[in-house]
Amino acid sequence: MKRWVLVLTERGSDREGKRGRTAALLVVLGGLIGSWGVGSVLASDPIGYGVPIWPFADTADRAENALLSQVVPAVRGNLPLNDENVQVLRRTTAYGSAFWTLKLKVAGEVRCREVAVGPDVTSRRVPCS
Repeated sequence: MKRWVLVLTERGSDREGKRGRTAALLVVLGGLIGSWGVGSVLASDPIGYGVPIWPFADTADRAENALLSQVVPAVRGNLPLNDENVQVLRRTTAYGSAFWTLKLKVAGEVRCREVAVGPDVTSRRVPCS
């Protein structure tokens, strides 16, 4: 004689597992997209953002950072620059800071950068004009 037995399972247990895996996948995907976005922003101007290191900066960026580290003491002291790779395009003093627009020759390229030296040193790339 056959006996039929009713077996009950929890319906939600498998769905919760799928939801957890889906949520984990979305978190990992969001982390990858976010890190790519942050990396692309940092790579646009690694000197200005203060990260002149390998994944963001190339050899020209590192050479530009080394040249700027030599220029900053001259900007702080308002001294003339004695380097053939640096040309001062404009000097301005405002808000307690010195703003110098520099034309830099690094690694076969010509780049322009505005350097603001006050209590802190900041810079940004500007178009050469």
